Amino acid sequence: MSAKTALVLGAGRVARPCVQYLLAKGHKVVLVDWSEENINRVLMGHEAGIPVVADAVKDAADLIQTYKPDVVICLLPGGLITELAVICVENSVSMVGATYISETIHSLHEQATAKGISILCELGLDPGIDHMSAVMTIREIHEAGGKVEGFWSVCGALPDLGSNTNPIGYKLSWAPQSLIGASIRTSKTMKDGEVVVLEDGAVYQQATFHEVKGLGWFEVYANADSLPYIEAYGMPEVKNIFRGTFRHPGWCDMITQMQKLNLFDTDVKDYSGYTYAAVIREIIGSSDCVAPLTQQVAKFLNLESYSLSIQQLEWLGLFENKPLPFASGCLRDIVAALFDEKLQFTAGERDLIVMQHRYDVRYPDEEMKTHVSTLVVRGEVDGDTAIAVTTGVPVGIGAHLLLTGAISERGVLLPTSTDITVPSLEELKDYGIVFSEEVIGHYG
Repeated sequence: MSAKTALVLGAGRVARPCVQYLLAKGHKVVLVDWSEENINRVLMGHEAGIPVVADAVKDAADLIQTYKPDVVICLLPGGLITELAVICVENSVSMVGATYISETIHSLHEQATAKGISILCELGLDPGIDHMSAVMTIREIHEAGGKVEGFWSVCGALPDLGSNTNPIGYKLSWAPQSLIGASIRTSKTMKDGEVVVLEDGAVYQQATFHEVKGLGWFEVYANADSLPYIEAYGMPEVKNIFRGTFRHPGWCDMITQMQKLNLFDTDVKDYSGYTYAAVIREIIGSSDCVAPLTQQVAKFLNLESYSLSIQQLEWLGLFENKPLPFASGCLRDIVAALFDEKLQFTAGERDLIVMQHRYDVRYPDEEMKTHVSTLVVRGEVDGDTAIAVTTGVPVGIGAHLLLTGAISERGVLLPTSTDITVPSLEELKDYGIVFSEEVIGHYG
């Protein structure tokens, strides 16, 4: 078989494992990014890698025409995948991406099918590995005669316990703008057959605690829309469904206080001459430059000045008389700049992936059992992060399956069919991506 060509757009934090996987499989990789340094770090001088310094979105159509790829891979921030999917359909080339399918992408299904291409999305960690592992387990439960009455799935990308060295309990293993965008997301879950909607980031006021054996306690909050996965996972009998996120304790209250300060607003304005402290004073309507800003913000939020969230915001730098790093932008940009500055992994540290599924299953004898699947992956010290491997490698596998003709279905696809899930989960074992399984409850 002659070598196939993958056009990979984005050479950021999760790109190296994906690109190196494809190169190891004998494919050519055209890697596009605005940063030559990023490209070189990802390609590592491989002879089958073609570096291209360009705007991966603006120049996408021209790049497709120039390099005639057999598949396009989107490793850019989630908000850009929709535009790229449209471009790929227009140019009749298949695409693989790690982020959620938008309504616009859904609407491309018939066009993609007619053109004989596949738009395979939600193939990273979460979404991605969660889909594939859940679908496999649910099929096994159904084959054993069980009915899934409750499904709970939560994932977190966190600093490992020994690398959790700041009061916020979080470090960046993906783009800060994507992290911030999730802070005002609406969630949809189901409880006892009734749909529960929490709008505009209200999930952070509904957080709960959950223990993962061997790792301790985490905060849990709902993540986006869980309802489409009732059909996608093939469990029409389910009465409770919840997909969520793990964080170290304290995160949810901090995000709640940032919401109250409107720090995720996207209205652009002129911030020439502003300091971080000046921005906060303007938000709370204070002209007092004498009283400690911590006290003023605490009063505005109806908190004590010694509360954890106030201390977290102070540590982050929001109260400093330090000039903003830009003259024009929005409040969300200010948060992103501080996250990018303060929430970085340093030498010798590593990240941690924790994913857990819980299936409440009723068997024919009416006995209820809970199946628990847990995935724990740690990054390499001064090497690839766990989030890079668990996001990048599944994308690479999906692209390889398309390039080799192993995926026959066309249109807009989720990674839920056996021709994707079975080979993907098998290959992921080589990377230490394996779930531990436990059944709890009463045994007959």
